[in-house]
Amino acid sequence: MRRQGRCVRQFLLVFAAITFSLGHAWGQTNSPALPPGVIPLDQGWTDDQRTLWYTTTQGSRLVPLDWMLNLEAASSTSAQPKKFAEDLARLGYLPNPVTARNPHKLPLGFVVDHEPTRAADLMCDTFPETCDAKTMRKPWVGLNCSACHTNDIRFGGKAFRVEGSATLADFQAMEEEMLKALKATADDPERFDRFARAVLDGEFSDETSGSLNRQLLEHVAWQQKLEDKNRSKVRYGHGRLDAQGHILNKVSLVARVQDQLDTVAADAPASYPFIWNTSQQQKIQWNGIADNQTTIDIFGIKTDVGALVRNTSEVIGVFAHIETDRGKAFLGYDSSVRLKELIGLERQLAALKSPRWPETILPPIDGAKAARGKAIFDAMGCANCHQPLAWDDLTSDAREKMVQIKEQKTDVFLACNTFLHISKSGNQGGQKVYGVTGDRIGEIDATRNMLVNAVVGAVIGKFDELLAGVFTNVFPPDKARVGALVRAENALPGVSDSIKKSMAAQCLSQDNHPLLAYKARPLNGVWATAPYLHNGSVPTLYDLLLPAKVKNVGAGGPDPVGPTRPEIFAVGSREFDPVKVGFKSDVIEDSTDFVFRVRDEATGEPIPGNYNSGHEYGSGQLTEEQRLELVEYLKTL
Repeated sequence: MRRQGRCVRQFLLVFAAITFSLGHAWGQTNSPALPPGVIPLDQGWTDDQRTLWYTTTQGSRLVPLDWMLNLEAASSTSAQPKKFAEDLARLGYLPNPVTARNPHKLPLGFVVDHEPTRAADLMCDTFPETCDAKTMRKPWVGLNCSACHTNDIRFGGKAFRVEGSATLADFQAMEEEMLKALKATADDPERFDRFARAVLDGEFSDETSGSLNRQLLEHVAWQQKLEDKNRSKVRYGHGRLDAQGHILNKVSLVARVQDQLDTVAADAPASYPFIWNTSQQQKIQWNGIADNQTTIDIFGIKTDVGALVRNTSEVIGVFAHIETDRGKAFLGYDSSVRLKELIGLERQLAALKSPRWPETILPPIDGAKAARGKAIFDAMGCANCHQPLAWDDLTSDAREKMVQIKEQKTDVFLACNTFLHISKSGNQGGQKVYGVTGDRIGEIDATRNMLVNAVVGAVIGKFDELLAGVFTNVFPPDKARVGALVRAENALPGVSDSIKKSMAAQCLSQDNHPLLAYKARPLNGVWATAPYLHNGSVPTLYDLLLPAKVKNVGAGGPDPVGPTRPEIFAVGSREFDPVKVGFKSDVIEDSTDFVFRVRDEATGEPIPGNYNSGHEYGSGQLTEEQRLELVEYLKTL
């Protein structure tokens, strides 16, 4: 009892400090939030809140700040030098104005994390020279949630900002080009000399230069491990990321197992979900991997533990440093995760309203046409899954619905990969999944259980064991799936990859497993969230109301009669199409846009991960006029 009382007192003190500091951190910034000419929509945020959203660290640590500022792009030459950070706009990352909170002109969502004490010395077995040189204690650059959940839309020569919408950046290319740039710097003596003199400045010497070279090689080796682990043959392109695959593979690596299993590749890219009303949903992520609305109330402030879990998982996957080999989850794991900032950002996100169709910029909505569209929406029973929610309703339950993948008949692999992902548990083996409770993690176990253990440990590492008990309500128990691949002749017709066919067959044969479903949620603001479906495989709302040719089960059958969803389209343009509702998606030769393909260009086979099937529900029977009326109604939400 004395220990429990001490834990409660410690937690109250920590939470009081966090609450106090949030009141100060979330104050005025007196900084311009948007670049000149970009129009903000009324979503309930002030410029100060936008600036904080764009620049607040969550504990992500990609590379040291002085490396980011001086690293040359792999394509850079001495005759035509080009910095890597300055090249990120080409990959779709938005510019962010130079302010006191962004003095280095980093792109939006690329933020500085600085821990000058020994608490920053993490993962020193992986980065021994980096720790010895105390580089861990210098400012670092990582990403926060705004990098992936902010977008600009352009129409008629104007641009407007949508907060909480899906980025059109190419995360996969960013990681690959970062690794290429680091390798090119390490391999080219002249390039490295320029880099070392800029980074070390007045401290340049043979000794410091040698140390920097060893640090650089450590980071090349680590990022190569991550790339090898993810090893996706599927190109993500603009606007997609296999976030769950990256998170699970990162957890598998930090378990510090020498002989890794050949785990599931991160080859199921998903469209970035729009995140307004997230706090009002029961489930998080496209496949409802965890429950969202487990709360505790301290000093009258409701703290959503589900949101804390979601954000901690995200930071772990996107470059946070974490030590799972310095103890046990119930004692807490040392990490770079910033819980105070995560709580502050989540509280701000809960105040974000969905965007309304801006009739001063886009063509006005045809009211009569939209009314006919609503009648079609109601008659088709769309509200059975997509419950209505007003644009400014920030309190009602979102009442989202989880629909099994075999019922939706859409691409299975985002859900399936998570369901089948197993790993050797390493130093997490034998621990209880939830730190102080739950089954013990086996020598080989579901990687999701290892993720739960890592998240619990990272949060307890900041808050103490008082929180441990709530995690059983956030992460439902899960079991490892280890066994022979099943026969799969009927799955993924037209695909020759026997492993992917067997994986799909295993997932489609399950009865109502909670992980093998995708979330249907309210559609307020959906007009601003192209491309569509969970994997971004449909360019516009109009195209979503057409049937697909590709099927994920059965013999395939004849093609649908009439128009079908496009199987090739471009992604990356921010020019808006107000008729079909989405971005311009014509494939233009020599464009930098990414070309999305449902089928392999060489073989014609459907690409697992890129299926554009599912969510048809009779829409193929609509007339052209009815489709346009339904699209007009969706603009009003």
